[in-house]
Amino acid sequence: MRSLRRRFAVLILFAAFLVPGPPATAAALSDAGFFGRWSAGAWAVGPRLNYTHAGLAPVESAVKAGDYTLAKQKLLDYYRARPAIETSAFSHDKPWPGALELTPSHIWTLGDGEQYVKTVAFGPGENTVTADVTTTVTKGKAGFFLMSRYKDAVIALVNSRSEGLGKPTLRLTLADGSTKTLNPTHDTYIWAAYPDNVYGAKYYMQVSDNGTGPFTGETRKAYLHFDLSGVSGVKKAELTLTGQAPSAKAVMLYSTGETFNETTRTWNNTVQNTYSWEGDPGGFDWKLPKGADPEYLYQLPRFFFAGPLALEYQKTGDEHHAKTLIGLMTDFIKDADTYDSDQGAGSYLENLHVARRLQNWIAAYEILRKSPSLTPESNVAILKTMNRAGMHLQENVVTTPNKMQSQKITLLHAAVYFPEFRAAPGWRTNAATFLTTQLNDSTYPDGGYKEATDGYLRGYLNQYAESIPFMRRQGIEFPATASAKLRKLARFLMDQAYPNGYSPAYGDANTKDLRGGLARLGAELEDPELVYVGTSGASGQRPAHTSVLYPDTRVAISRSGWSADDSYLRINADRGNHSHPDELAIITYAYGRTLLPDMETFTYSDDPRAVWLRKSTEAHNTIEIDNKAQSQSTTAAGGISHLVTNPAFDLIGANTESSTGARHERSVLSLHSDLWVVSDRLKPTDTAAHRYEQNWHFAWDAKPAMNSGSKAVSTGYGTGANISIVPADPTKVTSSLPDGYHAPGGYTLQNAKYASYAKTVAGQTTFDTLLVPSRGAATPVTVARLPVGTTPSYQATALSLNGGTGVYYKSWTTKASRTFGSYAFDGKLLYADAGTIVLVDGSSVVRDGTTLVKAPAAVTDLAVTFKDGTVRIDGSGLTASTDPATAIAIAAPEATTKVILNGTAVPFERVDGFIYAAA
Repeated sequence: MRSLRRRFAVLILFAAFLVPGPPATAAALSDAGFFGRWSAGAWAVGPRLNYTHAGLAPVESAVKAGDYTLAKQKLLDYYRARPAIETSAFSHDKPWPGALELTPSHIWTLGDGEQYVKTVAFGPGENTVTADVTTTVTKGKAGFFLMSRYKDAVIALVNSRSEGLGKPTLRLTLADGSTKTLNPTHDTYIWAAYPDNVYGAKYYMQVSDNGTGPFTGETRKAYLHFDLSGVSGVKKAELTLTGQAPSAKAVMLYSTGETFNETTRTWNNTVQNTYSWEGDPGGFDWKLPKGADPEYLYQLPRFFFAGPLALEYQKTGDEHHAKTLIGLMTDFIKDADTYDSDQGAGSYLENLHVARRLQNWIAAYEILRKSPSLTPESNVAILKTMNRAGMHLQENVVTTPNKMQSQKITLLHAAVYFPEFRAAPGWRTNAATFLTTQLNDSTYPDGGYKEATDGYLRGYLNQYAESIPFMRRQGIEFPATASAKLRKLARFLMDQAYPNGYSPAYGDANTKDLRGGLARLGAELEDPELVYVGTSGASGQRPAHTSVLYPDTRVAISRSGWSADDSYLRINADRGNHSHPDELAIITYAYGRTLLPDMETFTYSDDPRAVWLRKSTEAHNTIEIDNKAQSQSTTAAGGISHLVTNPAFDLIGANTESSTGARHERSVLSLHSDLWVVSDRLKPTDTAAHRYEQNWHFAWDAKPAMNSGSKAVSTGYGTGANISIVPADPTKVTSSLPDGYHAPGGYTLQNAKYASYAKTVAGQTTFDTLLVPSRGAATPVTVARLPVGTTPSYQATALSLNGGTGVYYKSWTTKASRTFGSYAFDGKLLYADAGTIVLVDGSSVVRDGTTLVKAPAAVTDLAVTFKDGTVRIDGSGLTASTDPATAIAIAAPEATTKVILNGTAVPFERVDGFIYAAA
């Protein structure tokens, strides 16, 4: 039987992308090297099998007699008769579109950005074909591409949108029964023989493929894209294409989530995700084909397709699936298993790639071992490769936590599944020791993860959630000290999660639902708070905290609560593997929607759009200095300097020197009444002028628009939450809505506008910006700068909000008594409006000569809110007191009937228009 049915988290997209150097040859493992060679009553060559294992005596006898042919048959007989042993799970246990049909034809697609829909046919004379693409359209994908199903000399000509008749159409049936027919906004084809040519204006899109290898000069692919903006409630979608070919031509139709421009798309600027060796007698090329995307090298050799093929064979008994998979395994052995990347045969591509392949091969072997298609020769070839892979995983060491974890988990499964291997006991000890101690090296003292990406963290935790029960079943203890570290790490991921339980997708990642993994970890670790978040509050216990600072990981989270309707802000200065140059970037969420997202990761390719998303600071919600990406050097100064938490607000301070031109300091006031105020200060390292560009990014479907006067940018979602970005100094910046990109899934890319505010100045300068979320249509706040005497804004900044109904003040320097507008204040930060007063490290707030708050000494943090006769007071270190000599004086309306201090109703004293309730 197989257990661990929930698949290991497979880091499909996010693998290191260095291409190995030229392969060095390494001899295949001989029969004598595997079975051993007996001579003169002793082992002249030691066997890799443990012949003391029950049932291997017939194999040993054949080997000692020198009959390796018989030994292979006896070994196959043994494995066919052996009782089932628990295996690792497949990395992919569900078939994707085309997995069972196209893999046997040696057609492979990277990731899930391109998905096979069906094969259509064209022939002599113009004919029209229709395909149901409802699933594609309802998932938000609006693109398609066409590729030859077979390698033949026939060229299909498919009418483009430039053709007068027979244009491609997408017919949509909507929820109200009405229909809508769209033509492509862009369509074109690309031709490998002419890699820089553009064919977007042609009447026909050409589709063809011929020859060996994944691409030749005859390879031509066609692309279409439709504009689905403003379309909702689609119940049915049908794509209609008209075309012709001189003889019968089978054309594969794929959906794609990538946008493009027909006036610029060429072969050279198109990321190739789908490859065909159909009809090529050599089958797959397991090494990097010329012209292929580098990510190809890290997916096909991991045998992602093993699960769908093996499980289909297990379900149906159709020997075609077993024969296909065995053929692919032995073809890999022939082509790639002799690759020697300084580690020895069996280690093709090393570390994580070997681990994933062995994981899939072990699970597949348990199903294939009884197949008639498994011959004694192929069986031994597969066992030799798995044995050598295990040896590699025992010895290989890398610095990346997720790679080492995956190696040792697979090594442990190999040790359990192959007790017949002499190395198995050593594998078991090596793997168990590593897995119970690795958390010491992969986490910071504060519990955060050393890889600056929630994608890898999610996979890392999910693998522990799967592996600990397996270790327990094998009698391997997971120590309490390791469990404690794992719990801290799981809570770190929980703290990163949006209020709806999804990941914020920082670093090399895409947004995923975290709840299932958190719930499993909560159950395994007996942590009710993890269970609560993992079940959206259905069980467990609500976390006792909301906002949190991870000083060593250099991340702070401000949240108003743990329900899907709460607000959330994340700011980071983190670094490490898979991080982006995004220090001090902000991600926000409110009212059930991500409002300022990370733009996520498209691919690891060198496509300029992918590089922009992963390697530019401009692609993140922070400030780019001098048009250069931040340095990701671990020696550059930076971090989160403070987090002041209060039930009504949070104040976060952060800084970075990761740009050579200036030190960037960012302060965020997060009001849980749903307003964020971001103050940036730039301190250049010289007297020269520097360009500073503050950017704010939105999801691809946000429809942002800019107000010509205030330069405020607001999103235009028709339903649900929106956000406005309101700059305090619109006349001092150059504002625009440039074109950028959003990758709302791996291998998926959409065009996306973002807000840019830029200025070039010498000396210190500031940006003050309001982020205003709303439940419905955007409602920007008006902002006007208030002078703070003669003090420049880079020492103290003040803003009047909504025509003076609110005020914001921040001191960047040592606090002092200062006046601004109608206010006087002696602390570090103040926010006030008609119903709220918030202050940090201050004691006196005066408006128009009238005292609003007066404390005998500076208060660390204080929030006072007035509503319906109740005064709520929240702050650190406050105690109930009605003594006017020691308590805080708060000007309050005569209608005050109740005072709540830090959540508890307390007595209060009224004297001369002030109430006294806390000291």
